[in-house]
Amino acid sequence: MGCCGQTTSTASAGSGPTTLDTGKRVNYTQGMLLGVDDFVQEQAWGIARRHELARELLGYGTVRGLQVTLDAGTPRLRVSPGMAWTPSGTPVCVNAEQCCNVNDWLAAHQAEFKSGLVGNPAPLSLYVVLAYDACLTDPVPVPGEPCRSESELLANSRIADCFSLTLRLQPPPQIEEDAIRDFADWLAKVPVDSASPPLSETDFLDQLRDAAQAWLVPTSPSPADFMFGSPPLGLDSTDGLLRAALRLWVTELRPLWRARYGCGPNPIPPGTQDDAVLLARIDLKVFTNTLEAAPDIALSQDERPVLLSLRMLQELITQNPAPEPGNAIAEERSFGQASTVGSSTAYARADHSHGTPVLPDLAGDATGPITANEVVALRGRAIDTTAPAERDVLALTAAGHWAPAPLPQASSALPAAETFGATGSAGTQASFARADHVHPMPVLPPLPALAGDVTGAIGDNTVTALQSVAVADTAPVAGQVLMCQSTLPSVGPGARPRRPNLVWTPTTLPTADDIPVAATTAPSGMVFGSASQVGTSSDYARADHQHGLPLLGGDVQTDSGSELTIVALQRQPLKAEAPNKGDVLTFNGEAWVPGEGGATSTGPVQVIAAGVLEMTIANGKPSVLATFISHAFKVRVRSVKENTAVLALQLNELPKVKDGSVRLDHIVLLTPLFNPKQPPVLAYLQTLESAGDGNNLAADIVLLLNQGFVDGTYAVQFQITRIQTPVLT
Repeated sequence: MGCCGQTTSTASAGSGPTTLDTGKRVNYTQGMLLGVDDFVQEQAWGIARRHELARELLGYGTVRGLQVTLDAGTPRLRVSPGMAWTPSGTPVCVNAEQCCNVNDWLAAHQAEFKSGLVGNPAPLSLYVVLAYDACLTDPVPVPGEPCRSESELLANSRIADCFSLTLRLQPPPQIEEDAIRDFADWLAKVPVDSASPPLSETDFLDQLRDAAQAWLVPTSPSPADFMFGSPPLGLDSTDGLLRAALRLWVTELRPLWRARYGCGPNPIPPGTQDDAVLLARIDLKVFTNTLEAAPDIALSQDERPVLLSLRMLQELITQNPAPEPGNAIAEERSFGQASTVGSSTAYARADHSHGTPVLPDLAGDATGPITANEVVALRGRAIDTTAPAERDVLALTAAGHWAPAPLPQASSALPAAETFGATGSAGTQASFARADHVHPMPVLPPLPALAGDVTGAIGDNTVTALQSVAVADTAPVAGQVLMCQSTLPSVGPGARPRRPNLVWTPTTLPTADDIPVAATTAPSGMVFGSASQVGTSSDYARADHQHGLPLLGGDVQTDSGSELTIVALQRQPLKAEAPNKGDVLTFNGEAWVPGEGGATSTGPVQVIAAGVLEMTIANGKPSVLATFISHAFKVRVRSVKENTAVLALQLNELPKVKDGSVRLDHIVLLTPLFNPKQPPVLAYLQTLESAGDGNNLAADIVLLLNQGFVDGTYAVQFQITRIQTPVLT
């Protein structure tokens, strides 16, 4: 075993550098001479013990006050007085309200953030951070050598506790705060069920270790989460398993995630950049021309760590004690009572039972006990108690209640037959008619003559009109049809002309000699772009007629059979009568001719590969997807560290170079693809190596952000061009 104190170097007031070990204190002995370093060492040991007591057992965060607010209509921040404990266990007290103008801060620190602004206005996040600071004060005269300056005759005799309240572009790390929230949230999702057979302690702890496996087996960079996923279905806990989970937190998980200070590896000394407490996050938009904040500023204090006093925890536990089983049963309630949540803090046993109320008597149309009730009314109308006779029905009396009454009897007499057109009568008899009764029909009167389109007697009528249009009485001949024609009625001299009359008149259809003859020749094709014309021929065109197309001339030409042929490209002759598979068009100085392309291309400049690289980060884990355009390739993530990612690109079996007397050079073009939901990414080529006479290439492409990578997709388009340069001998 050994000591675990923290050895640091510091400077005490007027004593020069002093080496301190917070795990040591002065061993006072008789005759020992005490110097400045002895007093500083003793003070450091006492401070370290107090810091460890607060930090390791209580935690860190805001304990009182320090509320962050925004003045309405202005970019001014206010922080109320209060107190906090830093990750090192150092208390920090702000004894008066503090103010800050955001625009003044932006103007003073523009060199730190201006280059990273994207858009106008550009989004920017700032963090309100509180840290401890110490101030030397109370100068006193000190002895020394002669011929000293006035400043060397005085030394500060006191160290005052102060604070540093700043705006930062990055929040201080609070791994332990985030880990505590994540671990407690994960554990709270595990139901406590003492009735079901739980897992063994070993199996239960294995489930916890699996959720934190990314930290127990360290990787680079550190994961973005702590307890991955949710508890598996069916995972239950008991009091014993809960104690085991807390033991795992203390012995294995908290050492990985705590803010290190004092005893342990990689401690964070008090007063450093990371020994600070986050108070609030401010999301604003900055105008890039004036570097001033837009009015819509959002303030969030959700990520701030808070530290409750032991008295508050005691009161919360007292107000929410563990429930006890109840020993009394609530009395049964009458039907129709309102529900209530109750006020007892005791819980009901699983086999408890509520008594049921006594069944009430019915009231209304049906009265009496539920099991022996009597209908005394129908919809509120009373029923007489008179005993009914056979075939009686309930009838509504003049008094407005129901009473038994006999049905009407059938009549044996028939009413006299009525004449057509007579008025109906409701009758006066109380008896009803049988279902098979028959009324005798009256004698028919003389039938009237027809009028309208059809006129005359019913048995000898004549159609004189069709839908009120008169039909001419002219006798038709064979082959004629009825044609609707108009005729002008005759009027006397000086009378106003009348509207023409329409008459269906027998008319002879036109003969074959009167019908136009179909044309036997088609007009020749017109020149493209010529004006349209109506034509002068009296013949009609057949349904399957065609117009011939004019011949084309230029790059695209047609022959007598109307076949189209491309004979030139932009007036340069095209000679590609017999191309081979994979050939490309090449200009030889006189015409476009087929030439070898694809994998055997020998051109001096050739695009050998192009595509898109996409790196996706999900839950802190990177993966890569490639889309190739001209040549297949492989890609993988070599590393991701904070704001830098390296992608390894591998291209094999590239087009071979037949001529060995050329030098191969390569041009790599990288174009990051902009995603408005992600921070802008930069890309550059780190290395490019060639093997196998240029047939294989390996490249390392670096993606760079002005901040750490967050979950999202980052894409870069690339193109690799080969240049063959003859080697001069």
